[in-house]
Amino acid sequence: MIEDGWEPAQEDVNWTKETIDKMSIGDTWGVADAVLRKIDDDHFDVLKASPASILPLQRVKKVLNELNVELTSDNAELVEDAQAAAQQSAETWTCPNSGVPIVNFDLDKPEWVCIEEGEETWRVIVSHTNEEGDVFEVPLSPMDYHLVAGDELFFTWDKMKVLERHEIIIMADEGTLSKSLNDKEVVIMPTMWNESLVPPHLRGLIFSTKVQEEEE
Repeated sequence: MIEDGWEPAQEDVNWTKETIDKMSIGDTWGVADAVLRKIDDDHFDVLKASPASILPLQRVKKVLNELNVELTSDNAELVEDAQAAAQQSAETWTCPNSGVPIVNFDLDKPEWVCIEEGEETWRVIVSHTNEEGDVFEVPLSPMDYHLVAGDELFFTWDKMKVLERHEIIIMADEGTLSKSLNDKEVVIMPTMWNESLVPPHLRGLIFSTKVQEEEE
């Protein structure tokens, strides 16, 4: 078994406690290539793991031991491509009230809700309407929304899509990035946008405002 003699510092313990305290029962937590699910307040279970995640999981277990939280992995699925496996698993999730797969919801119209502003705890409300006009909603953790919706929708805000790294490099090489910022053709996403709190994973990223104009 791999072992590196690592021991958690108090900062590691404090950060982990803050992270898991924000999670609801059933939420998933990504650690390296592994996926953990919160079973209850003192128990996490490893759903999937890859060979590369063995060492990080050992370290997480040491930290959780400090918090008297159990980490089990007896039924964990060992996969080579953890991200692909997690996305495949997400395709089987269904709405508990309608039975419709979550991947068939209107994932391009999410409602991001900060349920605890001080703690920055977020939920993503996705919905679908059946033929009778009944609306069904399902709250997802940001990570779960990422799995079912994919990168493009996860990195979309107010109909604007984030610029890829290669697009930013081209603008920087051509010397047009500053002009585009001044002309508001692109924007560096702040904490607040159009009087709405922006999810943390989008802050500081560069978005093209042309996308929104073209779609409208």
